[in-house]
Amino acid sequence: MSIETIALIGVLTLLTASLGTDFFWLVVVKPAFQRISDQSLLEAMGNIHLQTAKFMPVVFLVMLACAVILNIVSSSRSEPYLLRIGLISLVVYFALVFVGSAPINNEVISILNGSEVKLTVRELQGRWDMILWFRLFAILICYWSFLHYALNPKVKSF
Repeated sequence: MSIETIALIGVLTLLTASLGTDFFWLVVVKPAFQRISDQSLLEAMGNIHLQTAKFMPVVFLVMLACAVILNIVSSSRSEPYLLRIGLISLVVYFALVFVGSAPINNEVISILNGSEVKLTVRELQGRWDMILWFRLFAILICYWSFLHYALNPKVKSF
C-alpha cells in the first residue's frame, strides 16, 4: 500500500468522524440541549468540552499530517488540485475550531470549575452553535475534495 493510499484512508476516516460529530451535534444534541436546565447544560457541556480538549488535538494533528502528506507526495490520480482544496478547507476548519470554538470551550470549562465569566453557559453555547454551521460547511468541502480525489482513476505513468 502506498503512502498516498494510507494518507487518503487516514484523512477520510478522521474527516468522517469529525463531520459526523458536527452533523450529529447540529441535528440531535443542539435541540436536546435547548430543552434542559442551565445547570444540566453546564454539567453536560463542561464534561463534553473537557473530553474534547483531551482527545481532539490528537485527531486534528493526524488529520492535518495526512492532508499535508497528500499534498507533498506525487499524486497518482487525476485532478490533484482537489488535494489543495481539501487542505485549504481543512485549514479553514481548524481556524474556526481554534479561533472560534476553543475560547468558548475554555469558558465553559471555567464555568464548570466555578470561575466567574462574563457570559452564561447558554450564551456561550449559542456562540458555539453559530460557529458550528461554518465548521460543518468547511469540513464538508474538505471531505468532498479528498473523497472526489480518492474516487478518481489512477493516472498511468510510463
